[in-house]
Amino acid sequence: MAPAGMPSAVPATQPAGASLAGATLVSYKRNWWRRIAPCLAFLAAFSTAMALLLVWSEAAALRRQAFDANMTRDYVLNSVSMDNPQLVAYIREVQLKPTTHQDPLNATQTPEERYISGLFQGKREGVYLEYISRVGAVSTSTWLESNLSWRGVLALTDPRSFFEALRSTRNPRTRVLHACLSTDKDTKEITYHQESEVQVTKLGEGPNSLVTSDENLPTTRLKCFPLYSVLLAYNSTTLDYLSLDSPDAQDGQVLDTIPWDIIRISVLSIRWSTHHSEAETKNLVGKLIDRRYKLVHTTDTGKLIFLFNRRLKI
Repeated sequence: MAPAGMPSAVPATQPAGASLAGATLVSYKRNWWRRIAPCLAFLAAFSTAMALLLVWSEAAALRRQAFDANMTRDYVLNSVSMDNPQLVAYIREVQLKPTTHQDPLNATQTPEERYISGLFQGKREGVYLEYISRVGAVSTSTWLESNLSWRGVLALTDPRSFFEALRSTRNPRTRVLHACLSTDKDTKEITYHQESEVQVTKLGEGPNSLVTSDENLPTTRLKCFPLYSVLLAYNSTTLDYLSLDSPDAQDGQVLDTIPWDIIRISVLSIRWSTHHSEAETKNLVGKLIDRRYKLVHTTDTGKLIFLFNRRLKI
């Protein structure tokens, strides 16, 4: 109770307008945060994603640099002999592919096949190895397969040509190989360049590269096996016909890898460029004469055909 004569204390109250204004401010702040929170969350997620992308891009760039450096390096397995059982088994089981018989075989007879067939007097079921490293080169074994039941190994460096051959209807005992033939007795893995239309396969600056490095050309890796290793993998050390339709083989380096005391080849056909001098041609012919081969024909496409003659003196 208040003393007599004094008015009673009345509790202080806020004006109704001030209370309404405070509630409105709180509601405005709450709505503002609700509106801005998704934007802030998006910015945070975007920033995190961009940071992770930047880190990944830098790591990818480093991996790409390492990959490019590795792609320009040629590997020579000089500790593996040509007749190494593991190497031979690897070529036989992994590299030699049977054709899938999806596409018909173009069996138009080439002039070279006509001549080869004449040399063998129409022999059936002959064995061959054909090496092609030129884009668009015509195979000289398709007619022999289709009409005389020949079989063998078709070695191709161009991937498109390889896949076309893989789909073809060749002899079930024929094998297709995507590789090059080594120019020495070592197995190699080389940098391989190809253009969309023209293939360059001459030996370049390095000891194992097919062409000089060019950043404008697509690059891949290609294995190169000694001819002897491929023949062992195919279980045939006797050939009726060996065709080397490849500029990188025409200087005789592939021939120098052959153990002639083991391998028997009846007919040898070699791509020979007109750019070779007369002395270089005589050197090749003399080298093969020493192996009891006689030059018997030069095709319109510039291939030299040699016939093994046991009666030639060494």
